[in-house]
Amino acid sequence: MRFVYLSDLDNNQKNFYKEADRQSALLSLLIEKDVDFIGAGANFYQVSNKKDWAQFPLFAGSLLLRTNSLVSLQWMEKVEKRDIKNHLIDINKNYPLAKLYTVPEDRAKTYGYVMSKNEPIYIATDIFPRDSKNIPLIGFYSSRERFQRVVSEFLKTGHPSVSDKVRLLQDSLIDRNSQKTGMLVYHPVFTADKKSLKGVMVGVIRITSYFERLVDTTSLGEELVVRIIDTGFDTEDDPVMYESTTWDDFNGIDYTTSINIEDRIWKVEYKTNNTLTEYQRLTLIWMFFGVFTISALIATLTSIVTRDRRRIENLLEIRTKELHYMAMHDDLSGLLNRRAIRDVMNRYIAENTPFGLVCFDIDEFKQINDSYGHPEGDEVLCHISQLVTDMLGDSAHISRLGGDEFSIVIKNKNIEELTKISNEIHVLVAESPTQFDGFEINQTISLGASVWKGETLEELLKATDQALYKSKAMGRNQVTIAE
Repeated sequence: MRFVYLSDLDNNQKNFYKEADRQSALLSLLIEKDVDFIGAGANFYQVSNKKDWAQFPLFAGSLLLRTNSLVSLQWMEKVEKRDIKNHLIDINKNYPLAKLYTVPEDRAKTYGYVMSKNEPIYIATDIFPRDSKNIPLIGFYSSRERFQRVVSEFLKTGHPSVSDKVRLLQDSLIDRNSQKTGMLVYHPVFTADKKSLKGVMVGVIRITSYFERLVDTTSLGEELVVRIIDTGFDTEDDPVMYESTTWDDFNGIDYTTSINIEDRIWKVEYKTNNTLTEYQRLTLIWMFFGVFTISALIATLTSIVTRDRRRIENLLEIRTKELHYMAMHDDLSGLLNRRAIRDVMNRYIAENTPFGLVCFDIDEFKQINDSYGHPEGDEVLCHISQLVTDMLGDSAHISRLGGDEFSIVIKNKNIEELTKISNEIHVLVAESPTQFDGFEINQTISLGASVWKGETLEELLKATDQALYKSKAMGRNQVTIAE
């Protein structure tokens, strides 16, 4: 009986470690999904003309329907000091009561331009949802060091940035003592030449929804508690993102892991008392009273415990694999996502494996959505994904980067082979319209491609992006191979 008791405790400990890893993977997945949605919002301003920016609420609305944690998207347009007056005139056409203001560190709301070096500011020019809580944010700009650091990092890396735990401005304008329940994701929106910023897309996330999801989905219930600590910039005053209410009541085994959130690292701590479950305790009691007289019953109960243990282990393994697949694939097309395709290229570069990179966008995809509807636009995305997959088979890694952006990594290709395949893809898409009942949608793509010649991943991406931009500049529906 002592052996069964120790075996159950050991099994509970193993399940605790597996559940902790699964919960960390789930948390990382939830956040990365929201970062991707915010990136799609940034892409709207990146690729569309300024005359089309009025359609932002329609695009943003479709994004927020897909997530419970992303509560708003803010377009912060870059404005030089000399242009502020005219910019506010444009804002007042849609928001007559909007005024330029900021909230400096440890000071009250302040109207007007307060920057000391005549630098440009990033003004909240549009927002979604356009409700009574969000509309007062129009005209806001940040004058704090945190935001200036974010802009500087954009220009160095081109990557999104994540804030520490913050008190959402919508809450603090009403109650300065409101709890910090938010997190901001800053996504850069560059000009076409990628040398300067048009502005910043800010995604506002209620982080409490992540932690509530963790508590609701754990298979260990109240036997597991968690604490999440932000180790990034500007967290000294309040680093604890979340802590279970009974954290201090647990003194058993503990486990610590970490997850990367763009430019931040969260330390995730788990604890359990590692006591037997009610079912396990009852099993031991029955074994104690029946050890001398009902050995057959003891064997049966032991078999049940072993079977349940294996069932739980198998269930945890299956759910962990499902989460890994979701973290590496696009949920609409089933193709690899941005993170997965970068992993492929980094692996090829580390192994010095020759490969080619192809990137393409669907021409006038926004017009397809506007003319036929978003469900039909999604069907076009899936149709093109299937066309390219059927054509290339297992010879390439295909990904959807977001929106109407795709990339393909082809192993062992020289520039002649890459040119041939790129033109074949271009022709295949143009000659294979998306079929619907009673009508069809014709589509074309603009494509850019490069052969890896030993440069860094960022240099390869830049060369391919420039080739794609050249195809667009030549009138779209073109193929450009980087020299």
